[in-house]
Order: sequence, then C-alpha cells, then structure tokens
Amino acid sequence: MADEQLHAQFLANKIVALGGEPTTRPAPVKAVKTNREMLEAVLEAEQQAVKNYTQRARDAEEFKDKGLTVQLEDMVRQESGHAEETERILRDWPM
Repeated sequence: MADEQLHAQFLANKIVALGGEPTTRPAPVKAVKTNREMLEAVLEAEQQAVKNYTQRARDAEEFKDKGLTVQLEDMVRQESGHAEETERILRDWPM
C-alpha cells in the first residue's frame, strides 16, 4: 500500500508540474469471500498496474520526458515484484 501511495503522490505532483490538475477515481474493488480470492484479486490488480504503467512509460517516452519515463519504468519494476510475490503466495497456498 505504501508503494501505491508514493506512486499516486509522484504522479499527482508531475501532473501539477505539467500544468494539469490531478483527479482521483479509484478502481472498483472486487468483492471476495475467501482469503485466496482476495489474493487472486490483488494479483489481477498488480498485473493491471504493470500494464497501465508500461503504457504510460511509452507515452512519456514519446513526450520525450526521460525522468518520467524512468520513474514509470521503476513503477513497472515494483508492481511486477508485487505480482510475483503474490503469485508465490498463491502457488504455495495450502489446498
């Protein structure tokens, strides 16, 4: 959660620096009934974050903002790590 908060703060600051106004629209949270379903939902969210940040990094590269590109690529690295950690937990989950 802390990483996601830092990502949001960085992006909000960047939007302001570029003359925009940051908005927040949280993604819907999937209702689950079990701990395993919760972890599966976490994995889906991490994988979606990887896709989203990867696309934004491409956009930043086209915009020729190297600092933003590198920061977004680092976010991809972090989210990929979160996804891999969640996959390991799910793989080792007792049946």
